[in-house]
Amino acid sequence: MELDDLKSAWHRLDSELNAAWTQLDLRVDGVEALALQARRDHGIDRSRASLRRFGLAQLLEMAIWIAMVVIAASFWFDHRNTPHLLAAGLVLHVYGIAAIWASVTRALLAARVYYTAPVLDIQRRLARLRRFTTVTTVALGLPWWCLWLVATMVGAKLWFGIDLYAAAPAWIVATLAFGAAAMAGSVWLAVRWAKHPPASPRLRVMIDDLAGCNLRRARGQLAELERFERE
Repeated sequence: MELDDLKSAWHRLDSELNAAWTQLDLRVDGVEALALQARRDHGIDRSRASLRRFGLAQLLEMAIWIAMVVIAASFWFDHRNTPHLLAAGLVLHVYGIAAIWASVTRALLAARVYYTAPVLDIQRRLARLRRFTTVTTVALGLPWWCLWLVATMVGAKLWFGIDLYAAAPAWIVATLAFGAAAMAGSVWLAVRWAKHPPASPRLRVMIDDLAGCNLRRARGQLAELERFERE
């Protein structure tokens, strides 16, 4: 009987130990789940804040370009009888409309990033936004090789009453030709970097910054969160 009692006590002790270990495992799993959820919430909050700043920046840029379009439209209408001033105003007008479209589209794409979705879906939407932002930034940035001169012509006539083309037509034509050549060279360089990214870390950061600092920061925070979840 003593041996049977000892066996029974041992079985009870073993069962109690197993139950205790199971409960401890559940508690540890619960703590890990809470820690992961807290880390996920913190990372998503930071990413959401970065993306919100990006969206607000796009709305501010849109407002600025709306004002520029109004000025350009008024300018070319007032100088519609002077061909080179009419052309300069129309160029700025069309460019402003393109810039407004790009800003509105970026803001809408940013608003479509739903942070209640899985991290993979958030990253996919951010990648789409980053790709569109990079393409439109390059497309809208390249014309400034020539557009700065067009804007200067409009500003000089609008605020100082000076017609730069009438004063120095040869210089205007030569500067525009140089800008066109520089634009072509920039396109070639962009295509080359797309196929063969530069080895320089600084150049890589510069290219990545085309998508916007806040957007790059949001993407990096989500990537860090995804690595944490995998670990």
